[in-house]
Amino acid sequence: MALGGTSLGIRSANYVNHSNPASYASLDTTSFVFDGGLYAQSSTLKTLTASQNATYSSIGTVLFGFPITRRLKASFGLMPFSSVGYKISESKTLMIYPDTDSTTTVNNIYDGSGGIHKVYFGLGFYISHNLSIGVNADYLFGTIRRNSTSYFPELTYSKSYRQTTTVKFNDFNFNFGLQYTARIKSDEHLTLGFVYTPAMNINASGDTVTNMVSPSDPETVLYQLDQSSTVNGKIGMPKSIGGGFSLEKDEKWLVAADVYWQNWAKMNMFGRNDSLKNSLRASFGIQLTPNPNDYNNYFKRVKYRFGVAYTNTYLQLNGKQINDFGVSFGAGFPIRKSQTDISKGIVNVGIEIGGRGTTDANLIKEDYFRFSVSMSLYDFWFRKQKYY
Repeated sequence: MALGGTSLGIRSANYVNHSNPASYASLDTTSFVFDGGLYAQSSTLKTLTASQNATYSSIGTVLFGFPITRRLKASFGLMPFSSVGYKISESKTLMIYPDTDSTTTVNNIYDGSGGIHKVYFGLGFYISHNLSIGVNADYLFGTIRRNSTSYFPELTYSKSYRQTTTVKFNDFNFNFGLQYTARIKSDEHLTLGFVYTPAMNINASGDTVTNMVSPSDPETVLYQLDQSSTVNGKIGMPKSIGGGFSLEKDEKWLVAADVYWQNWAKMNMFGRNDSLKNSLRASFGIQLTPNPNDYNNYFKRVKYRFGVAYTNTYLQLNGKQINDFGVSFGAGFPIRKSQTDISKGIVNVGIEIGGRGTTDANLIKEDYFRFSVSMSLYDFWFRKQKYY
């Protein structure tokens, strides 16, 4: 957290790194790890002439990691895969009677909601002391709704027209990871990480309903005009590949960077391609711990973090590919009671500030502020109690 999203080359026995399943192999042979978090976001959407604020909050992740054998470790959890949330309005002038040049105004509102969630189970396996591989089996499920509403404010007795498209997702997806660790000095090591997700077709169903709705409240249906039969088909998810590294001095500092590419141009929904572009994301993060063994000064054991990330997103509007740039910073606050305490944990707090899009070419720019908090708990299984 607060490393700009950098994670592919990072591994630790103290928390679950679900971005690269090969990292599960670093979990201790008798340990149990829990990670859970939530986040909140505040955004300002603006054009050259107007702006609007929006807020959003959600549970982030619930993850578990544990050993199966000395070489084989496992993880499972729940997390959001994607989310949809937008509302866009536009006004147009329509010609009613061409012979008399009579016109009226139509207001169109486009909004979307919902998202896809992911439940996964993953395995990480030590091939050798330096090399590990892993796989995640993801079960994707969720619903996305898109509405298109048109109403005529200048026509007294007109009704509003609304078309709602609902798409439901329900299928498995897989991704693979690899990590190689090389010892540079006795207390320094370099880890290289790679991940790959093949292109897959996942099961989905969709239907479209057209209603006449109240002009004052689009949620109030006056009567139904049409409803399509449910269409069962496939949604082609894009392949992706990523690589990264981390250079770490044991418990004192860490430097890491990632590059991640997704082939969104090949995505299709029910056999139809969309106008998406391939996305590319680059990130960099550093973590510093002044003195991890100083139990007389708590703040010297805090992990201080900073990161940056830049993304060419899959959206291209009015000839411009939408970019995203963010800066993050935060800290990890240890909750280990003493140097001899085996059970330990950390509370992570992160802040990300960034911007997405542009106001050029009549587009919308989003400035966002995201706050996240999570907790990682680390304990041992089957520890025999001692009595004195």
